[in-house]
Amino acid sequence: MVQEKPVAVILAAGLGTRMGSGVCKPLVLLFNMPIIEHSLRALIARDFNVLVVYSNPALKEYLYKRFPKVQFVRNPHPERENGYSLYVAKDYVKDDFLLLMSDHYYSESFFERAAEGCSQDTAFVSSFCHDPQEATKVKVQSGKVVAIGKGLQDYNFYDTGMFYCTQEVLKHAERLVRQKHEVKLAEVFQSLADEGKLSAEIVEGKWIDIDTKEELKIAEEILREQIVKSEDGIISKCINRRVSLEISRFLIKYDFVTPNRLTVFSTLMGFITALLFYYGHYFIAGLMAQVTSIFDGCDGEIARIKHQRSRFGAVLDSVSDRYADIAIYLGMALSLSPTPLRMFAMFLACTGSIIFSYVWHLTKVRVREGGRDMRLFITMIGGVLSAIYPKFIILTLLAVGLLSHTCALISLYKFRTTSSQ
Repeated sequence: MVQEKPVAVILAAGLGTRMGSGVCKPLVLLFNMPIIEHSLRALIARDFNVLVVYSNPALKEYLYKRFPKVQFVRNPHPERENGYSLYVAKDYVKDDFLLLMSDHYYSESFFERAAEGCSQDTAFVSSFCHDPQEATKVKVQSGKVVAIGKGLQDYNFYDTGMFYCTQEVLKHAERLVRQKHEVKLAEVFQSLADEGKLSAEIVEGKWIDIDTKEELKIAEEILREQIVKSEDGIISKCINRRVSLEISRFLIKYDFVTPNRLTVFSTLMGFITALLFYYGHYFIAGLMAQVTSIFDGCDGEIARIKHQRSRFGAVLDSVSDRYADIAIYLGMALSLSPTPLRMFAMFLACTGSIIFSYVWHLTKVRVREGGRDMRLFITMIGGVLSAIYPKFIILTLLAVGLLSHTCALISLYKFRTTSSQ
């Protein structure tokens, strides 16, 4: 029996007057991509069927062109608040579903938890909030939500705007819509909580409700934290990411730009660097080595932002880096007449690049100082200095090789120490 895909409902029918941008708020750009698209891509990557409740035709037009499989239902009365938007979806959702807001940015941990599903109506709550005064508060006792609302004085968590819902939620929404003109989402879930039917799930991770331009800036800071890898080396943190993030920001809007294509492009840049070294254009080759290092971060950034990560992509990236590195060190060594020392230096640099990566992937213990960002930075310095004195090429290869092998051995030692405990 084939299991049906999970369903997600995104409420995107708000008026969004506080942003003051003149653009439908879900389409306001966050890191050069509409706010709603960040959540939409995260859901699609996890195999959700998505239903968007909208009021602005421009939103549907934009999303339909890019995501033709997404379903839409129009809310003709957005002034009746987001509880009414939920009610509008009742005829289109026949089973349990995930509910979230189009103007919220959620970190990866929220979608990972949401993909696991729940056995009952659940509010995903958080202890993180950038603006407690404006946030909707939640009082949780023994795993159950007992109160939810902006005016709560006694609370212990914040409402993130993400819920796992059963059909019971829609019944409460329908009852409230029949009773009053304006229905807020918090009222629907408070009604559910009053009957003891709303559980709470604490999610570790950052989120933000984006209502103002200031909050848009905060959202970008949170997004940047998600993009940057924890194992980044010193050069990546201090230099490369500052440039690569801006490149990724520019490229993110183009659908033809995919992580794997960027990986191939970065590898080609590495081969061009190798040729420049081989023909003795040391200064330009050195600069190209650093440019290659910067572009090497873009594929991962795009993959994380667009939720296009794959096991194949990770393997392709690692293998391509090794090919490019070996080509660069061969080009450096062969730019001068061969001697035993030069061949040894080339051997040391080439094997160091491979062994360091191999040990890291086997042990998961990384010594950041030996990473590719540092090796290519040393290559850049060596290339610039070699333009003045060509024999710096040999010193550069020796430095890269010794650093790589030393850090690989340190990784082995750390792994042995931790694995024996």
